[in-house]
Amino acid sequence: MCDIELWFRQQIFEDYWSARMSSSLSFRYAEKEDTYAVARLMNHMGFDHSAQEIERRWNLIGSHEQDHLLLALEGLVPVGAVAIHIAPLLFYPKPLARITTLVVDSSKRRQGIGRALVSEAISLARKFDCDTIELTTGLARDEAHAFYHSIGFQNSALRMSRRL
Repeated sequence: MCDIELWFRQQIFEDYWSARMSSSLSFRYAEKEDTYAVARLMNHMGFDHSAQEIERRWNLIGSHEQDHLLLALEGLVPVGAVAIHIAPLLFYPKPLARITTLVVDSSKRRQGIGRALVSEAISLARKFDCDTIELTTGLARDEAHAFYHSIGFQNSALRMSRRL
């Protein structure tokens, strides 16, 4: 797919999903009081984090301006979350945005919430003058891979890691 086709596809995606979701979803930054809700959402990804563990990790991040956690709400109930890290890098002329977590309540999947959260993440990345947004995903998460491809993400690198 050429760059102009990709750009056009992404514009349609963002416009369509923000218009579709605006009436039923709202978004806000997570607060420390949301640790139980965030822990519950993380369980939908298969992680067994307690609210205390989420709070411990929240305290590690502190008030760093480069880390953001947005919640998708139906009414007052969090039904999804996206965490974004803004990173200036030596080899990129502009900061890079990295989605570090994207989760939707399993009973609410395939309703556009994940797409809407990614659209919000893209808007936030643009506010920080990022020109690229990336994410990593587990090798065995085939449904997630299909979802990411459907919204314009491409395989662009091989990520390697080593436990310390």
